[in-house]
This record gives sequence, C-alpha cells and structure tokens, in this order.
Amino acid sequence: MFGSTRAQRPAPVTTASSTSITGYSSTLSQLQPAQVRTLREGFQILDRDSDGIVNREDVADMLNQLGLPSSAADVSSFFPSSAPQTITLAAFLNSVASSLAPLSPSAELASAFSAFDNDDSGQIDLAELRDALLHTAPEAGERPLTAAEIDQVMSGFTGKRAFGGKVKGGGAAGFGKRGEVFRYHEFVNSIAGGGHGTGGAAEEDEDKH
Repeated sequence: MFGSTRAQRPAPVTTASSTSITGYSSTLSQLQPAQVRTLREGFQILDRDSDGIVNREDVADMLNQLGLPSSAADVSSFFPSSAPQTITLAAFLNSVASSLAPLSPSAELASAFSAFDNDDSGQIDLAELRDALLHTAPEAGERPLTAAEIDQVMSGFTGKRAFGGKVKGGGAAGFGKRGEVFRYHEFVNSIAGGGHGTGGAAEEDEDKH
C-alpha cells in the first residue's frame, strides 16, 4: 500500500498537508509524555475488547480515576450529540489535552505522536497512525486529510520496525515484529529544521542484510 520501505529522501514537509497533520496534533500535543502514557494505559485497560474505542461510562470512570471532573456534563463534552457515542484513544487524548499547559512546538508534536508509540521506541505502527488521522475530526476551519496527503507527508519517514522494537499485541494491523512504521522523531526533527537524521540510512543497510 505504501510502496517500498527503503529509506527515501523525504518530500518537503512545509506543505499544506504537513500543516494539517500538525494542526491535528496541536491540542493533543499539550500533554506531557508521562501524561500521554498514563492516559494511554488507562484507555487500554478500559478498552476491554481491544477494539480501540470506549463508551461514555468508560470515559466517566477514566476521568474519575485521573482526578478530573466526571459529571454527566463533563462526559458529554467528549460525545457531541451528532457524533457516535463512543470515543477513540486519539479523540480522548485530544479532548483531555485542551485543559493542559503547552510545551515547546517540537516537543508538543513529539508528545502527540508518542500517544501511538506503544514501546517508546520512536516508531509508530503506520497503519494505526494513518487510520487515526483519517478518522479524527479536523479542527474548526480545517478540512479532513485525504489518504494521499497523509502518505505524501509520511513518505521518507517510514520503514520496517527495528529488530529491537517490541510490539504490544503485534500492532493494530497485525504487522508483527517487522511491520511498517512511521519514525516520528525524524519527522519532528525535519519540521524543526533538524534534518532527516541517519536513522533511515541505517535501517536501509539493515534491511539489505
């Protein structure tokens, strides 16, 4: 679906598509990495059937455990009347983050992506992230991203999971230990002007052996 996983020189990321992805993360990125991990772990515990969604009662329970307001009105803010009465991890984090203090821009973006980094390896299951971006409602005034735009922005930052990575449950798409991943630290460094780094080249050499 995504073509070769060999390291490629990334396309410029100062495009409208890149700006849109950054926009998707602007609220979520206000979470500290430790907060992201706590919320993610709590979400996974409540998601008993591992389908990636929880309902109103689950969210109320989670908010209460986190010491956050959990009244019916508070829970309703996560479930607009016109939207499904279930919520994904990305949407939950995005809602909780709106009340938390922001980080620096590059740290904000890295923190947002870390919500999907199950083993803190700097790698995200590509299919899981792509699906989240496609199914998360855009901010006011923004249009939804297309699959082609997401693939364009991610190109050059994808590859096979490093051998050292440990995937919980084999990843959302069941890729296993060597599934295709998005190397978000390289992407963030590129956004921040730090260049593409050497991770892609090293991984390309590894794939040759």
